Amino acid sequence: MALLELKLLIVAQIVIDLIILALFFYLMRRFRSVRQGAMAGKWAELFEGLLSDADRVADEFKTQLEEKHRLIRRLNEQLDRRIISLNLLLNRSHVVLSSLRDKGDGAPPMPLSIVNQQAEIIKMASEGHGTEEIAKALSIPEGEVRLVLDLRKKLSQWDEKEREV
Repeated sequence: MALLELKLLIVAQIVIDLIILALFFYLMRRFRSVRQGAMAGKWAELFEGLLSDADRVADEFKTQLEEKHRLIRRLNEQLDRRIISLNLLLNRSHVVLSSLRDKGDGAPPMPLSIVNQQAEIIKMASEGHGTEEIAKALSIPEGEVRLVLDLRKKLSQWDEKEREV
């Protein structure tokens, strides 16, 4: 919805710019046709006032657009982090359920906390272990290992972009 509002604001700004441009050309024609003198001075004052108002409005609009862009970027990052957490929880529940079905004794294994598991995945990957090997060692799906490693790479890229901004 915010993206739609942003697009509408951009379209509105373009329409306003086109109207100002048309008004500029209209006033320039009128200005040329009017003889030099008192009338020309009035037209010039009117034109200057319109241009300064248009410039002020454009600056305010630009500031608002930049702020909305920053807010949308932050919301997207927060949403991505929540989606990551949900995916990890879903994968973990899948592993626990499948291990319960396989064992049949009803006692679920003690899984690592999400943070510890992520740290262990990253540590094992940095030691050169493959995703399949990490998944077997930690009793988690291979897709979860790939997800954690890909997300770590993506988050480090975001951090680099944030430092640049």
